[in-house]
Amino acid sequence: MGNSDDLEEYDAELELALKREYADVFALFRYCVITAEATYLCNKLEMDCVPHASYLLFELDMEDVWVWDRNRPTRIIPRAHVYTTADVTVEQLKEGDGADLGAALPQGVLDQLRASLFEEDEEAEGEAEADVDEAETADASTDNTPESHSSSDDNATATQSGEDDA
Repeated sequence: MGNSDDLEEYDAELELALKREYADVFALFRYCVITAEATYLCNKLEMDCVPHASYLLFELDMEDVWVWDRNRPTRIIPRAHVYTTADVTVEQLKEGDGADLGAALPQGVLDQLRASLFEEDEEAEGEAEADVDEAETADASTDNTPESHSSSDDNATATQSGEDDA
């Protein structure tokens, strides 16, 4: 039981040291980037988004980076290139040197998404119309056969004559 308490105490100390370091270095950075995998502080950020059929792929290119990871021997690294399909939150921490959040973010992502979704909708509508046309053609070919009409007419006649006999 003592070992688990020691381990929990060690983890708590690491977490506290990490939070203190974060508070100390926070003012040195221009952007805070939060992904599902990690939190980054950086001074240069370029982000691109590549829409795929069922997901978005975000590419993050960061320089002068601090990584929130308590197991790393050094958290400050010169650059990081991250790929993720999860949500990405970007916060501009300070103004300066013409650096702007809009310049760091991908341009035209919404337009790309709308175009991609519009193309997918058109393809789905085209496939649905083709399926309806095929179904109507199949129904029409089975309903217009002479055998189907004569057999249903014969059944109706047999029923009527059977009723008359009773």
